[in-house]
Amino acid sequence: MKYHLLFILMLFTAFTTIHAQKSIKGTIEGGIMLGATNYSGDVAEKRVELIETQPGFGVFARYHFTKSFSIKAHVYSGSITGDDKNTVNAVRKYKFGTSIFEGAVVGEWTLFPKDRLTNTGVFKPIFEPYLFAGIGFTRADPKAEYYGTTPNIDLKVPLPEDNIKTRYLLAPIGAGIRVTLSERFVLGFEGGLRPVFSDDLDGMRMNGNPSSNDWYYFTGLTASIILGGRDY
Repeated sequence: MKYHLLFILMLFTAFTTIHAQKSIKGTIEGGIMLGATNYSGDVAEKRVELIETQPGFGVFARYHFTKSFSIKAHVYSGSITGDDKNTVNAVRKYKFGTSIFEGAVVGEWTLFPKDRLTNTGVFKPIFEPYLFAGIGFTRADPKAEYYGTTPNIDLKVPLPEDNIKTRYLLAPIGAGIRVTLSERFVLGFEGGLRPVFSDDLDGMRMNGNPSSNDWYYFTGLTASIILGGRDY
């Protein structure tokens, strides 16, 4: 009988030891993002016109292949706007607005990966900065308009311009930081650029600068739950 008890005790010890090794490797997260969007293009004087900041939000899923590398798939949505009244081109009187719907897959590289457990198996909160880059698409419906009271001699073609794209290839790049607060709950903050390889995003091509492509930005807070993995 005592051998049976000893065997059960050994199995229990082995199980609890494995269970305590809750490595981030092989885990899956699901989460949300709440933040802001902005734009850089023909209707912006600066790289970022803070007054044109708009709300953005989204959902994502992340899989950790190792402590240093993970893949994240996300769907983000929001809107971007621009208006000449906020730039040195105020006399031109152009403005635009569009909703955006983005889907992308990015790779994330954790710069200084850390263990989540102490030597005694106790969880400890960790802070981890990371970089990301990937590929995706954006669906938009850009509309530009002239809101002056007299004909604008600067118009090269009538607004809204014809043959403006509604789908754009993009390459999200950026950085962030994750804070693992418990064995399952993670908070974060990230910001990234979205070059779209097109000058159409603001609804202008011929009336703007066709040689310079448009960009937009997503910045926000993230919250996620570790849903499971090999050690959960």
